[in-house]
Amino acid sequence: MNSFGSPRLRIVWVSVFFFLFGLLLVGLSTTEGPEGFAIHAFGATVPQHLLASVSEFADPMQYARSILRLFIGWAVPFTFLVTAYFPLVEAIESDRLKGFFMGTLMGAASGLFYSQLLILPIWAFSARIMGSLVPGTLAMADLHAVILGVQLLVWSIIFNRLIRSNRGVPILLAMGLGALGTRLYYLVDFGDVLGMSPGQVSMVKFLNHVLPSSRVAEESIATGTLVFGVAGTLALAALLVLIPMGKGKASKK
Repeated sequence: MNSFGSPRLRIVWVSVFFFLFGLLLVGLSTTEGPEGFAIHAFGATVPQHLLASVSEFADPMQYARSILRLFIGWAVPFTFLVTAYFPLVEAIESDRLKGFFMGTLMGAASGLFYSQLLILPIWAFSARIMGSLVPGTLAMADLHAVILGVQLLVWSIIFNRLIRSNRGVPILLAMGLGALGTRLYYLVDFGDVLGMSPGQVSMVKFLNHVLPSSRVAEESIATGTLVFGVAGTLALAALLVLIPMGKGKASKK
């Protein structure tokens, strides 16, 4: 289990992102003067015409939140996945079911450690520019991104048990499945308009809960996603771990 990141890597990771967190806390500030709202970054002031150009088509703070949500929705699941997947595969191949459950727990802890430190500078930016350390919309985006990371990890393990020749292919398949799951929202929202029957729409809704999706919930995470998309796929992965699949090429001597 020591393969979930070396101590040196963890020390460097913590040092870098805590440094960036402190740097942004010290270097960013805002003021409200006769000329309006102003942002100051490391002794310089963001030109008013830049803020004005953004204000013409969107609220600057809402625009910033949208960019940060997009970054969180991409960076957190990917970091969670890549920092947990390969060590988890090693744990499964060395100790089967025990390795799966222990590796999943340690992989989740590892994914949380690396992904949450990665976005630590975002909270500093939010505190100094938006006036809130953890805005609700960004917190929900982070929660959804973590759940998406768990789903991608579990689906990667499922594909790994089915495709033993290459450890990298399951990651690509899981991410492709996530792209498909994201597109299913359009069928959920507009299935009736497209002529789908109620039964077909219900099936699409079920698949929407099962498959990973990068669409961020506005207020809460659907119970169906937790039951079918996390617990259900975790049970499927555990079942596949119990079934002898033979050894992959990477594990042959």
